[in-house]
Amino acid sequence: MRQFRGTLVGVYASLAVVASSWAAEPEAPRRQLGPHLFIPRVAIDDPFTTTTVGSETGFGYATAEGPTFDLNGNPVTLADYKIIAYSQAFSGQWGIFDWWALRVRATGLVYSGANGSAAAGVGLNGVVRAGAGTTFAIRPLPTLQLGLLFDVSVGPSVGLDILQAIRSSIAEDSVQAPVVSTNSTTLTPALSAAWTITRGLGFVANVSYTHNSVSADAASVGTDTLALGGGLDLDLRELGTIPLGLTLSYQAGYSIGDERFRRYRLAGGFFYTRRENLTLGLELAYTRAPLGAHDVFISTLLAVIVLRYNFD
Repeated sequence: MRQFRGTLVGVYASLAVVASSWAAEPEAPRRQLGPHLFIPRVAIDDPFTTTTVGSETGFGYATAEGPTFDLNGNPVTLADYKIIAYSQAFSGQWGIFDWWALRVRATGLVYSGANGSAAAGVGLNGVVRAGAGTTFAIRPLPTLQLGLLFDVSVGPSVGLDILQAIRSSIAEDSVQAPVVSTNSTTLTPALSAAWTITRGLGFVANVSYTHNSVSADAASVGTDTLALGGGLDLDLRELGTIPLGLTLSYQAGYSIGDERFRRYRLAGGFFYTRRENLTLGLELAYTRAPLGAHDVFISTLLAVIVLRYNFD
């Protein structure tokens, strides 16, 4: 009996030691590499498999110099285009294992011309996208993680094109509705890497290929783009007591087979970092990209409010 009691006491003592060690050393979040906990951001994808839910609310103002057209579709002169935009996105990711995650995303975008030339040339447009993706990750070093990402998104785009409606009405000798509808499918494989440079400072880089197919009526057109991006994030909380995270990123995209520059994006952000599971911040971005079929390049200022909860 005494031997049994001694054995039981030993088992309890062992369990107490194991439990105390677990309590003293909780499992690190999946976004942490070495001494640095990475800040999730919208501007650039990362290789982490954290389980998250979140939303992004964006506001944009864009300007461009583009041609105006006569009723036959011939360019007449140059004019200033001014465009305003609003976007809302909801996303979720399930980190099934440390090395594998699945995600879903829904996005809505509304943009419109804000002056006469833009109202005629751009009109009022609404875009809805639903997407899904996956991440496979490996961690060859405690401060380095590599990831293979694949995303697909589909959805319609509905536009109110006054200029096109006038042209069609003249050609058909009858009133035509100014509504233009298209459908888009986007496939994006990417390679991503995250590296902790030192405490409080991390670097994320990725390279991606995007195929975008747009169909309207019986016709369809596809574009292929190669994008390169990189970003730094600095968490002042890890260096002291200030719960402030700062991010900076740059991304450039080029159409494959065409030397002409396609688009670029420069972004910076401010994030509240006192709570490890909560991501709350504001990203500001400058983007230059082509718009529509008239080869008009627009410069856009974006403000995106980021809210995300991380479960691990």
